[in-house]
Amino acid sequence: MKRIVLFFAFLLLGFGLKAQNDECMVNYSIYKEFVNVESYSNAVNTYRKIFQDCPKFNKIIYIDGVKIYKGLIAKTNDNNLINAYVDTIKLIYNQRIENYGEKPQCLSRMAFDVMKLRKSDTAYMEAFSLFDSSVKQFEGNADLGTLTAYFQLAVTLSTQKKLSNEKLFSVIVPQLLIIKQNNEKEKEEKLVAYLNKNLSKVSGYKETFDKLFVENYSVNSDIPFIVNLSSVMSDLDCIGNQLYAQCAEKLYNDNPSALSAVLIARYCKKNKEYDKAAEYYSKAVDLEEDANKKSLYLYESALVANYQKKYSLAISFAKKSLELNSQNANAYLLIGAVYGSNASLFAHRQIYWVAADYVEKAKKTDISLTEQADELLKKYSALFPNKEDAFMHSVKSGDVVKITAFGTETTTARFL
Repeated sequence: MKRIVLFFAFLLLGFGLKAQNDECMVNYSIYKEFVNVESYSNAVNTYRKIFQDCPKFNKIIYIDGVKIYKGLIAKTNDNNLINAYVDTIKLIYNQRIENYGEKPQCLSRMAFDVMKLRKSDTAYMEAFSLFDSSVKQFEGNADLGTLTAYFQLAVTLSTQKKLSNEKLFSVIVPQLLIIKQNNEKEKEEKLVAYLNKNLSKVSGYKETFDKLFVENYSVNSDIPFIVNLSSVMSDLDCIGNQLYAQCAEKLYNDNPSALSAVLIARYCKKNKEYDKAAEYYSKAVDLEEDANKKSLYLYESALVANYQKKYSLAISFAKKSLELNSQNANAYLLIGAVYGSNASLFAHRQIYWVAADYVEKAKKTDISLTEQADELLKKYSALFPNKEDAFMHSVKSGDVVKITAFGTETTTARFL
C-alpha cells in the first residue's frame, strides 16, 4: 500500500512539473514576441511571471529582462521610476548569478548599467563598489573594459574627494602588477596611457603612493617581480622613493641592462642628481636594442641636458630621439622650448620661427599636446621679427631661411 501511495505521489509531482514547464514555455513565448518588436511595456507583466515562477527556465530570460527594463527606462523621465527599474535590473543580475553563476561578469555588467542609468549623486560610488567586487571575483583575469571603467571611476571619485588616495592605490597598483606579470601588453598600454593622462588630477597622489609603495613592498630575490614593481612605479611617476632606488640598484647589480640603467637614471633625475642621471642614461642608450625605447631614453637624456643648461646637447639628443621615432612629439616640443627659452643667446629674433616650427610639429604629431603647444605658439609668434627686421636683413615673408643656432636650422620667414 505504501509503495502505491509513493507511486501516485511521484506521478502527480511529474504531472505538476510538466504543467509548470508548459506554463513557463507559454509565458516565455508571449513575452518574447513583445521583446522581438521592442514592445517592452507589453512584455513586462508576462516576464515577471516567468522571472518569479521559472528562475531556471533558461539563461536567456535574464538577458531579456535587462533589455526589457532598459527599454522602459528609455521611455520615461521620472527619476524615481528609473531608479526603481535599475533596482530591478540589479535583482535580475543577482538571480542570474544564483542560478547560472558567472558572478564576475554579471557584477561588471551590473556596474556598467548602474553607472549609465542610475539617477543619483551616489551612482558612481555604487558602480565603483560593484566593479571592485567584480575585479576581486575575476582573480586577476578581469577584461580590459571592466578594468578601464574601474580605473576611471576610481580616479574620478578620488578627484572629487569621495575616494581616498589609499584606496586608489589599492585599486591601481595590484592590478598593474598582475597585468605585467601576465604580460598582457594591450591592457598595460591602454591603462597606463589613461593613468598618465589623468592621475595627475588627483591631489597628493604621489606622496601617498610613494609612502604606500615603501610600506607594502620590498626588494627580494624575485627579479621578475622587482622588474614589474619598478615598471609600475615608473608608470605612475613614483620614482623618487627609496624603494625605487633599491629596486634599481638590485637590478643593475644583478644584471646590468638598459632597463636597470634607466631606472637608476630616472631616480637620479627625479632627485636632481643630473650628472649621475646623464651617466646612466648614456648606459641605457648603449645597452638598449629596441628603437622606440632607445628613442625614449634619448629624449629623457635631452631633458637632463636641458636641466644642466647644456642646450646644444639637449637639442642633439632630442634630434637623435626623433631619428629613431618620428612620432615622439615630446621631443619636438622640447626642441621648440629650448630654442624659445634661449632666444636671447642669438643675435636676432628669427630663432622664434624655428621654435614655432618644432612646436607645430609636436602639435600635429600628438593632439594631446594641443593646449600646451598653443600656449607656446601664442608666446613665440608675438616675438617674431617685424617688417623693419625684414628690411634690415633683406628677407621677405615666405623666404626659406637658414639659421645657425644649436646647429643649422631651416625655416620660413614670417613677420608681425
